[in-house]
Amino acid sequence: MSRSRLTRSFLVLMGAGCVIGAALAVGGAVAENWVVVVAGLVLGMFTILGALAVLLARIQSQTRVIEASPRREDLKQIRDELRAITRRVGTSPGSLEARLRHHVIRDTSALLTLHDLYPTPGEHVPLTSWSAYPATALMLTEHVRELPAGSTVLELGSGATTVWMALASRRRGGDVRIVSLEASADFAEVTRTAVRRNAVDDLVDLRVAALDAVTTKHGQQQWYEAPAWNDLTAIGLLFIDGPPGGTGPNARYPAVELLAEQLAPGAVVVIDDADRDDEKAMLADWLALDRGGRHPEIIEVRENATALRMP
Repeated sequence: MSRSRLTRSFLVLMGAGCVIGAALAVGGAVAENWVVVVAGLVLGMFTILGALAVLLARIQSQTRVIEASPRREDLKQIRDELRAITRRVGTSPGSLEARLRHHVIRDTSALLTLHDLYPTPGEHVPLTSWSAYPATALMLTEHVRELPAGSTVLELGSGATTVWMALASRRRGGDVRIVSLEASADFAEVTRTAVRRNAVDDLVDLRVAALDAVTTKHGQQQWYEAPAWNDLTAIGLLFIDGPPGGTGPNARYPAVELLAEQLAPGAVVVIDDADRDDEKAMLADWLALDRGGRHPEIIEVRENATALRMP
């Protein structure tokens, strides 16, 4: 079996497992049935592992066939590939199985904790592949509960986190306001429906904000139109999860230049997707800000989200 055929088989089997698990997980999220969500995640993981087990068995079978052949170079190639795949899918740290187990445990644990802390009367925004991780949503709710009374949260990009943060505000008495900017009118309506069904619409100010041209150190960029956010002051928590990365290079950088002065002293800034190159560069820009000789400091890294505190 050639390396290219092995690769194609591997990708097909992996794709099938991911589709099955994702379909169940998303379907359960839409129906607000978290047992189905967890089942989908677990089934997806074991489907992938089962597919890989079949692939390994096929390689081993091919090895036995080639052992009877005089082409010893083929046998060496198969053995090398078998060892490489075994390392990737085994139980050692960093292997596929270990990473899958970590993700399932992480997301399941965070979802269960969120629902224990904030029982929901209605359905949430459906989870998608671009949604913030449940662990990130949990971190945001923790920061909401620590804000001073009367604080404002500004969220760039609405979604399930809008509902979770509003529920966290409700739990502490409803004295924290959530302002969410959303560039897509259609998705804003999806979020608005979930906010209403969970009876937190009095705590959420969801603003449809078209992307407009702004000039930053990176040149001309597309960012939320100024009338949607320039009335905000003393922001206590800023969650940067928009605009979408596909908007352009350094799509989320304008928040540094346009919002830094509107943050309250000691405000928390949470950057989602902080493991991507553009967000890493933006994080460095945040940390370089100077406020009377003092600079922001990283206070927490949870999965792919980084939180920093302003001076």
